[in-house]
Amino acid sequence: MKPVGLTDPRTGRRPWAALQLRAEDAQGSCYNLVGFQTNLKFGEQARVFRMIPGLEHAEFARYGVMHRNTFLDAPRLLDPSLRLRGPAGSALPAPVFVAGQLGGTEGYCEAIRSGLHAALSVAALLGGTALPPVPRETAFGALLAHATDPETVDYQPMHVNFGVLPPLDPPIRNKRERYAAYAARGEEALAAYRSSLEQAGLIGGR
Repeated sequence: MKPVGLTDPRTGRRPWAALQLRAEDAQGSCYNLVGFQTNLKFGEQARVFRMIPGLEHAEFARYGVMHRNTFLDAPRLLDPSLRLRGPAGSALPAPVFVAGQLGGTEGYCEAIRSGLHAALSVAALLGGTALPPVPRETAFGALLAHATDPETVDYQPMHVNFGVLPPLDPPIRNKRERYAAYAARGEEALAAYRSSLEQAGLIGGR
């Protein structure tokens, strides 16, 4: 609820918080309070939410609950193509690919990218070609390597972050320069990866 970039036109000041309402139906008669997962009892939720200006007389169709994230133990169950491993690492009779949070990627962009990776894996399998590995120097490649490494312990789905990228050699102390170096290295690795996908016939040329 951080009101970054929002200014109250009446006062010219930034408010303490901003509530996002997302339409739940085509008629615009029901809205979702975005980000309001909570363990508060329903009666207490109604009391607190009605303290928000504009919601004093709101009718609540349902109340917030804490959602549970279900996911596979990816380091033990998925290979780098996001294909489900069989017992003791053997191949299953029929290939099964997993993407999104279920496969261990947290976040919208990460889920989309994992879906693309699973699709490329299926295309490679059907085409009888080898799937080029995603470079660890790229953001998704580093996340995928972490999520499918059998040595990963206490596994939890995570977002892309600099902590899973291979360290720079030599190290760079300045944060701005370090992040720029990560980006430049990743861009170069991504260009080479795209070329390998083209050569494998998994994507079209530019």
